[in-house]
Amino acid sequence: MSTHHTDTLLNTLLDANARFDLKAKGTTNHLPMALVALARMGASPERLQAYFDMWSREYALPAPAVDTRIARGDWRRHVGDGKAFGALRLCFVDWIGDEGATAVIVAVLKQMPLAPASGAFHAVIRLAYGIEAAHDGEIAAALAALVSGHLPIEIDPASRPRAERIDTAFVQAARAIDKREISGDFITDRLRLVAKHPRFREALLAPPETGHLLDGIAAATIAAYWRAPDFTVLHTVTATHASRLLFAQLPPQQVARSLPELWVALCAAYASIEVPLDVDKPLPRVDADWDEILRRAVLADDEHVIKMSYTCWREYQRDPSPLYLASAARRVGLID
Repeated sequence: MSTHHTDTLLNTLLDANARFDLKAKGTTNHLPMALVALARMGASPERLQAYFDMWSREYALPAPAVDTRIARGDWRRHVGDGKAFGALRLCFVDWIGDEGATAVIVAVLKQMPLAPASGAFHAVIRLAYGIEAAHDGEIAAALAALVSGHLPIEIDPASRPRAERIDTAFVQAARAIDKREISGDFITDRLRLVAKHPRFREALLAPPETGHLLDGIAAATIAAYWRAPDFTVLHTVTATHASRLLFAQLPPQQVARSLPELWVALCAAYASIEVPLDVDKPLPRVDADWDEILRRAVLADDEHVIKMSYTCWREYQRDPSPLYLASAARRVGLID
């Protein structure tokens, strides 16, 4: 739905975003992800500029000066080093300039687990949106976020009993831990506590045997979000869509390695939430269509309204489940 003028401005604004830090005031830097989603949903150049100006004014933090350089062969020394984001970004910018984005993505994920929970799933989402925008600087920044904010959950699901259904595994994970034991202000804080908790490891189930696991996960996450519109559950929906975009760039063997990591990360996310997943919530009639939903989403300043609406729209194009339509309609305020 984007136009040439919109795409040109999008690239300019994504370039300008490099002056902002990975963190923002009270959150992470959602600006590039929101801009890509807005452009794809048909936002005008004026709307993109207005959103950029709003975020710059209200949320953005300046990027710290980069005092050191990281050589291309040394990036692995900085896995989990939150202070290295800026230097890693420059390292990946240079590398991508020489070898191309896809080659660098594949090379990095060949040497480091994907760890999709990193940065509360925002690193993989940012990477996917950078891929969609074909913006090398954003891809470099997202890889830097994956490396510097690395949050692996080192459990092999193949060693666990196999779930009969995906939603059963998510519900079991959600019931595993007394939430008073894993309190924290941010998703990442709670995920770190879940990852170390013995009851999560005991409750984790292996995914069902299926040749279409990612599609099944997508269906289960949107169903969970419809029943329990929790902030963390929202991120499981957007992260699953982002993983789909990323996996399309990877060789099959890397997808086969990364998909179990996504499974474990999503189960950990469900283990961290306080709302029950196993509730019935009837699906109402939704009179609005996607044109109206996207119109409202484009006008929103809330980055999660923007990204969730975009995700639901894109996933609906693949799987026209009424849950995507209803969830997006609820998110933009068309239904309760």
